[in-house]
Amino acid sequence: MFKSILIPTDGSAVSAKAVKAGIAFAKESGARVIGFHAVEPVPTHLYGEGYVADKKMVAEFERRKRAAAKKYVRAIARDALKAGVPFEPLVQSARTPYHGIVEAAEKRKCDLIFMSSHGHRGLVRLALGSVADKVMTLSKVPVLVYR
Repeated sequence: MFKSILIPTDGSAVSAKAVKAGIAFAKESGARVIGFHAVEPVPTHLYGEGYVADKKMVAEFERRKRAAAKKYVRAIARDALKAGVPFEPLVQSARTPYHGIVEAAEKRKCDLIFMSSHGHRGLVRLALGSVADKVMTLSKVPVLVYR
C-alpha cells in the first residue's frame, strides 16, 4: 500500500513514540522510512534597540542545531535498522518545521507523513500553534497523526 513514509521528529518523547509506531507501520506496509528533521534558521536580530547577534554566535547556534537534528534522525535510523526497514536520513533547513515537512514529503515522493502531535489545548495551543494541524492543512500527501 505505502512505499515511502516520511517520519519527522522534533526529538521529544512524544515524537519518539510516533517514530516507533511509524517504523512498525512501515514494516507491515513494506515501505521505506525517511527520517526527517527541519532546522529552522537562527534569528540574527535580538529584540531591543537595534542589537544584532554576533556572526560567530549565530554560526555556533546553527552548528548546534544541525548536530541535534542529526542526532534525532540517527535515533530513527537505529530503530529502522533494528526493525529491518529501509531508511534514508534527511536533515534540511526550512523556514518553519511544517513547511519543511510538507516540502520534504513532496520532493521525496512520499505516500504518507506519519507524525506525532503534542496535543496542546487552549491557550498553549493558541500561543504555540500546532505543527501537525499546519502539515495536515498544507500537505497534498496523506498525514497520519499518532497520539
